[in-house]
Amino acid sequence: MEALIFLLVLLGGLGWLFGVIGFFRAGSAHEELRALRLALDQLAARHVVSPEPVEPVAAPVSIPSGIAETVELPPPPEEPHPPSAPAPGRDLETLITTRWGVWLGAAALLFAGVFLIRYAVEHAVLGPAPRCGLAALLGLALLGAAEWLQRHEARPLSGPLAADQAPGALAAGGTAILFGAAYGAGPFYGLLPPVLALAAMAAASLVGLGAALRYGQLTAAIGLVGAFATPALVSTVDPSLPGLFGYLFVISAVALLVMRHTAWIWLGWATTIADAIWVCLAAGMEGTELWAAAIFIPATAALNLVLLPGAALDHPTGRRLAWVPFVVLAAAGLVLEASAAGDLPRVGLFLLSPIAVWKGSAEPRLDRLPWLAALVGLLTLLLWALPDWVPTGEVLSIDGVVQAVLPGAWAPQVVRPLLGAAALLAGFHAAAGLWQERRAARPLPWAALTAGVPVLTLTVAYAQIARFQPDTAWALVALALAGALTVTTGAASGDQAPQRAGVHAAGAVAALALGCAMLLHDYWLTLAIALFLPALAWIEARADLPPLRQVALAVAALVLVRLLLNWYVPHYLFGETVIANGLVPAYAFPAAAFALAAFLFRRRADDLLVATLEAGAVAFAACFVALEIRHGFGRGRLAGAFGFEEAALHLLTLAVQALAYLHLAQRTGRRILRWAAHALGGAALAIAILMLPLNPAITGETAGVPSLFVAYLVPAVIALLSRRYLADAGLRRALAAYALVAGFVWITLQIRQFFHPDLMSLFRGTVEDAELWAWSGGWLVYGAALMFQGIRTGERALRLAALGVLGLVCAKVFLIDMSGLTGLWRVLSFLGLGLTLIGLGAVQRRLVLPAKQG
Repeated sequence: MEALIFLLVLLGGLGWLFGVIGFFRAGSAHEELRALRLALDQLAARHVVSPEPVEPVAAPVSIPSGIAETVELPPPPEEPHPPSAPAPGRDLETLITTRWGVWLGAAALLFAGVFLIRYAVEHAVLGPAPRCGLAALLGLALLGAAEWLQRHEARPLSGPLAADQAPGALAAGGTAILFGAAYGAGPFYGLLPPVLALAAMAAASLVGLGAALRYGQLTAAIGLVGAFATPALVSTVDPSLPGLFGYLFVISAVALLVMRHTAWIWLGWATTIADAIWVCLAAGMEGTELWAAAIFIPATAALNLVLLPGAALDHPTGRRLAWVPFVVLAAAGLVLEASAAGDLPRVGLFLLSPIAVWKGSAEPRLDRLPWLAALVGLLTLLLWALPDWVPTGEVLSIDGVVQAVLPGAWAPQVVRPLLGAAALLAGFHAAAGLWQERRAARPLPWAALTAGVPVLTLTVAYAQIARFQPDTAWALVALALAGALTVTTGAASGDQAPQRAGVHAAGAVAALALGCAMLLHDYWLTLAIALFLPALAWIEARADLPPLRQVALAVAALVLVRLLLNWYVPHYLFGETVIANGLVPAYAFPAAAFALAAFLFRRRADDLLVATLEAGAVAFAACFVALEIRHGFGRGRLAGAFGFEEAALHLLTLAVQALAYLHLAQRTGRRILRWAAHALGGAALAIAILMLPLNPAITGETAGVPSLFVAYLVPAVIALLSRRYLADAGLRRALAAYALVAGFVWITLQIRQFFHPDLMSLFRGTVEDAELWAWSGGWLVYGAALMFQGIRTGERALRLAALGVLGLVCAKVFLIDMSGLTGLWRVLSFLGLGLTLIGLGAVQRRLVLPAKQG
C-alpha cells in the first residue's frame, strides 16, 4: 500500500509540474498581450487630431498687382515619443507569496481533502453518507470562494505577476475534492446505484471542466492529478474494478474535452500516461473483474480518436496525439496480457483493430493506424502462453526405430484458441485492406495490409506452435495463402492498378518463401530467403513500387546476418564431395541471387539497397571460396586447424579476387567493388606478411613446389600487377616492397625444398655445400635481374633494391661461404660474386652514368 501511495504521489508531482509549466506559459502570453495593447495605444495616439486651436500658417498669396508674396511654412514640430515604461522586475517576495505559495496552498487543499476522508474512514467518524456530503460541500465552498475572488479582483497589475493565482488554486482544490466525493458515494461506499454513481462522477467532471475553462491550466492540472490519484489514496477492502475504470473513463473524457477546447497538449499526454499506469496497476490485481481493464483500453483509445479534432491532424503534433495514445494504451494492454490470466486482456487488444480500421478509413491521414493495431495483435499472439502439449499422432517403431507416424487430430484443443485468434486477426485485416484499397485516396497502405498481415500472422502462429520445426502441414497453409494472394494480384491487375498488384505479388512471394522455410532448414532456409530478392526486384520494376526496396533491404540484411554472423555454420553438414557440396546452395547461389537482384534494382535507382546487395554478393563469393578450401582440406569438416598449403591457397584466392575487383572497379566505376578490392586485398596482404617469417624453413612444415609457388611467387606478381590500379603512392610502395621480399623468400625456400623435399626445417636439418652455394647463386641472379629491370625502366628504387640484394650476397659469401664451403664450391662462390660485381660496375658505367650526365 505504501508503494502504491508513493507512486500516486509521484504522479501528482508530475501533474503539478505540468501545471507550473503551463502557468509560466500563460504568464508569457499575458506579457505579450500587454505589449500588443501598448503598441496599439501608441499607434492610435499618433493619428488623433488635437482639439486645441491651430494658428494659421502663411501660404502663398496672389497679389492683384501681380506681385506674388510668399510666406514660407515653418517645419512641423516633431511629435514627442512617450517614454517607454521600465520593464517590471521580478520581486522575490511577491513571487513567493502570490505564485509559489498559492500553488503550494492549492496542493495542500487537495491533500487535505483526501486525507480528511481517509481519516474519517480509518477512525469511523460519521457515516459514509455524511462523509461524502461534507466533502462535496467543502468542494463547492472552495469553488464559491474562487468565484468570489475572481469577481472581486484587486487593482490590475502589470508584469509577469499580473494574473491572480488564488482563484485558480481554490478552484483546483475544490474540483479535486468534488471528484473524491463522487467516487466515494459511488464505487467506494456503494451509496448510489451504478447509474447514479456514474452521473455523480460525470457531474463532478463537468464542474471540473467548467472550472478549468474559467480559472486556467493550474485548475486543470491539479484537478487531473486529484481525479486520477483519489482512487489510490483512499483504499477499500473490496475494490470494484468496473467502477474504477468507469470512473477513469469519465475523467479521461472530461480531460480530453478540455484539451479539445483549450489546445492544452500536455493535458492529453498526462491523461494517456495516467490511464496506462492504472491499466498496469490492474495487471497486478487478482480477481475476475479484469475484464473492466481490458475493455477500458479500446474504449479509451476510441474516445481519444473521437475527441481529436480533424483540424489538429494538419500539424505533426496533432497526428502524434492520434497514434501515441493508441500505442501507449496498447503497451499497457500487453503488460496486462503478460501478467493476467484469461482471454479477456487479449480480447481488449484485438478490439483495437476495428477501431484503427474505422479511423483509418474515415481519415486518410491516419491510414497507418491499422498497421499499429495489427502489430499489437501480432505481439499479443507472441505473448500467448501455451500450456505444455504433445501431438496426438501415434508413433510406430520397430526395435526403437521409428517406422511411421499415424496422424492424430488436426490440432490439439490447447492450441485451437490461438489458431482461431490468428485466423480472425489475419482475416479481418485482409478483408479491411481489400475493402479499402479500391476506395481510399491512398490505396497502397491498405493493399499492404492485405498482403502483409496474413503472412506475418502465419509466421507468428507457426513459431508459437511448431517452434520453427519443419512441418508439411504448415507449408501447405503457406502455399494456400500464396495462392490466395495470387488471386488478389490478378484482381488488382484487372482493375488496372499495377502498384496494388505489385504489393499483392510481393505478399505471394513472401508466402512462398515462408512455405519453403517451413520445409527447409539450415542453409536451405537461407537460400530460400535469398531467392526472394530477384523476385522482389522484378515486381518493384513492373509495378513501380519503391517501398518494396525497403522490404528487399530488410530481407538482404536477414540473409547477410544468417550467412556471415551465424556461428552455427561450421557445424552444418555440407557433405564430403569436393566443390559440388552443400556450400554451393549455401553461398554460391545466394551470391548469384544478390548479384542478379543488384543488377535489376540498379536499373531504376542506385541507392543503399544496390550497394548492400553488391557488397553481399562479394562477401558470399569470398566466403564460398574460403569455405570450399577449408572443406577440401578438412575432408568435409569446417572446424579444425589448417596448415601451410591451405593458408597459401587462401592467400592466392584472396589476392586474385582483389585484383579482379580492382579491374572491374576501374571499368565500371562501382565504389563497392573498389571497397571490396581494398578489403580483400588488405586481408591477403596481412596473410602474406605473416607467411614471410612463418615459412616451412622456420615452422618445419612440408611444402611442395606448387605450394611455394602459390604462397610466394604468384602473390608477388599479383601485388606488382595491382600497383597499376592504385593511385596512393604509399600503397604502391608497400606492394612493391612485399613483392621484393616475397620473391627473395621464394628463391630461398625453393632451393631449400630442392635439396630437402621432406624436411625443410633449418633447425632440424643440415645445409650442404651445394645448397649453400645455390643460395648465393640464386640471390646473385635475383639481384642481377632486379638491376636489369631497374636500368630498363629507369627506376632508381629498383636499382637500389638490387644493390641491397647484392650486398646481402657479399655479406653471405665473406661471412658464411668462406668458412662454410670447401673445395670447388668455395671457388665457384667467390668466382660468381666477383664476376657479377665487375659486370655490374661495367653496366653501371656504360648505361646508367651516361643517362644521368646526359
